[in-house]
Amino acid sequence: MADITLYGDARSSFTWTTRLACAEKGITHELAGLEFGSPEMLAMHPFGKIPFMRHGNFVLHETSAICRYIDDAFDGPPLQPTEIRERALMDQWISSLGDYFYDPLIRRYVLQYVFAKGKDGGPDRSVIDPAIEEIKGRLAIVESALDGKAFLAGSAFSIADMILTPILSYVRMMPEGADLMTPCPNVTRVHDALMARPSFAATRPQTPA
Repeated sequence: MADITLYGDARSSFTWTTRLACAEKGITHELAGLEFGSPEMLAMHPFGKIPFMRHGNFVLHETSAICRYIDDAFDGPPLQPTEIRERALMDQWISSLGDYFYDPLIRRYVLQYVFAKGKDGGPDRSVIDPAIEEIKGRLAIVESALDGKAFLAGSAFSIADMILTPILSYVRMMPEGADLMTPCPNVTRVHDALMARPSFAATRPQTPA
């Protein structure tokens, strides 16, 4: 029997993050799905989003909360820094990635290619092109933050890195992805190093959603 059950789509960047937490901690998980909006789903996630998890009779939603719980509930390598300022930086980046990065990088860029809704069934350039300009600015901020660092929080691998890396992975798959990453050698260096971790290879989905 798996240690926990995760509910979500393997292609979701946030679901990927929670699966990374399991892999990094060395625990097993079952990835399950429920019909969106079904009574069963809403009983466990009142906002009808993914991912959420079950551990015994305990149910929890929100990616960062799930990752923190996995870190605290199971033995294994820590997913959160112990040094107070590095932990604060982790929290800063977790919040920033959700508030300022997910919308332009995933919702208004990646998903516009994956679920194209433009004219003749193609990508909607009126959404993508403004998003690309925002993405350049967002990546420049991360580029500066990673100068001389291996991880967002400083010296320690953390949940923040597990949220950022799936997002960047999907951006790099898109037509403009290589050009967006070219001016960002620090981002590219760190992303490549993180993708080389066994946990990322073990959980990497084929396509975004």
